[in-house]
Amino acid sequence: MSLQNKTSLYLFLGCRWVLLLIGLLVYTNSSGVSPGLLLVAVLFQTIYSLVHLDKMRRKWAFIAATADILFGFVILWLTGGLSSPFLFYSFTSLGMIKRFVTWKQYYTISLCYVLLLPTVFALIFSTSIYDYVIAHFDYGFVVFAFYCAVGLVHYALQSLRKQYRKFVMIYSTGRGGLKPFQQRSVHQVEELLKKVLDDREVILCIDQAGPYKKIQSWKHTYFTNYMKQNKPPSEKMYRNLPSPTGEVLPLYIQTLVDRDSHTYGWLLVRAGKNELTILHKIYMQFILTKLEAFHFTNEELQDAEETAVAIERNTIAQNIHDGITQELFFISIQLFQLKNVLPSDAREAVLPYVTEIEKKVKESHRDIRQFITELKDEKRKFNLHHAIEKLLYRVTEHTDVKPQFENVGWVAYEQLDIEEAIYHLVEEAANNVIKHAQAKHIHVKIEVTSVQWTITVKDDGVGMNKTDAYQEGKFGLGGMEKRIKALNGTISFHSEQARGMTVTAHIPRERSMAYV
Repeated sequence: MSLQNKTSLYLFLGCRWVLLLIGLLVYTNSSGVSPGLLLVAVLFQTIYSLVHLDKMRRKWAFIAATADILFGFVILWLTGGLSSPFLFYSFTSLGMIKRFVTWKQYYTISLCYVLLLPTVFALIFSTSIYDYVIAHFDYGFVVFAFYCAVGLVHYALQSLRKQYRKFVMIYSTGRGGLKPFQQRSVHQVEELLKKVLDDREVILCIDQAGPYKKIQSWKHTYFTNYMKQNKPPSEKMYRNLPSPTGEVLPLYIQTLVDRDSHTYGWLLVRAGKNELTILHKIYMQFILTKLEAFHFTNEELQDAEETAVAIERNTIAQNIHDGITQELFFISIQLFQLKNVLPSDAREAVLPYVTEIEKKVKESHRDIRQFITELKDEKRKFNLHHAIEKLLYRVTEHTDVKPQFENVGWVAYEQLDIEEAIYHLVEEAANNVIKHAQAKHIHVKIEVTSVQWTITVKDDGVGMNKTDAYQEGKFGLGGMEKRIKALNGTISFHSEQARGMTVTAHIPRERSMAYV
């Protein structure tokens, strides 16, 4: 019953022509047929077939299907109602309706059609519905045959889909095992898709932090940012998109969704509307299922790697703290005691050396403590966007606040102090929302250009007034201002009672740093 491709459409229209010719033949032999009816029936069926074979819009296809149902009513009325030899032909007009509705809706519509036919013709021929149905008892067999055929098609399609899912499951868990993404994995998947799609251009956009960023070309980065800002309304669709050179490209877009129903990228195939066949889409699904399995394995391995690195860094930091730091502290105490017991005759000559040694020990002690802090610093292990995203989910995990994170633009490298300032700003603002805002949603947007960073944190909470804004220890907005202004940036707070609060910060960048 799927009429989305030309093969099934040809078969459907061919069956309709056969039923129409059989009806004309039977009606001619039984009572004769007027040339006008013959001409109208053949002309309508010809126009109907040409209209559906042409690539028309959904609205016109629906109008054509509705006109076909009405034509079926008319031809039945002119040739004897439920006794007409065109009864089977009229029922096939319901086939095209399936293109626009679900199976549940289709059964409801077809049932209404089945009940409406005897009702209308009983009124036309001025008789009761009961008497008319009894007089045309064989109509029940036609209805029974129709629903048997529809049920058989429905069952066959469900069985095929079920077997297809089983095949995909077997394929995705093959004996070869799964490997994490390497540097050329995305490129290899693109090449494979290109081969099965008859050398069409394929762009695989991965919207994730981590190893994917290293293999994103400028074209991939452009389309990834475009898709993030203009998310498609459905998972699979045809759409025209502007290319980086300004050219409008016809593309088939499929959203990549992982096992947790989270979007992790998009597949873009250069193809016109309905240009890809069912076999093309089946091949694509096989490959994307394997890609999703790779993605899942890579995420698991990446989390395990990050956990192992964190444990190792903490272990090293703790060992340094318990070993070298304590030894330096002991040396500083010994030097302090040494200064106090120096004899007066040697004090003037020895004290400057002891003081210099004590100074160096303190500097070493301070540097090692800084090194320990950096070892334990979570922000150095993650991409900034990835770290903020995890921060939001961690802060809102056991609350009713729903986080939303959006990033626009990407930089290959940024100064650590700027990344730390952005991270702490979002952290402070998010904690304020959880503690004070009574909000249901928090939206964080990080946008970067070649000129500056723009950080926006917005909630839909109760807001605050200016008196409370700088209350000591309550919101910490003064600390946010100091942190941003230390980087020559600006920050603003906009709030209205019962309408939430918006924090917006701008931090200038170094022009020489890479930007995409």
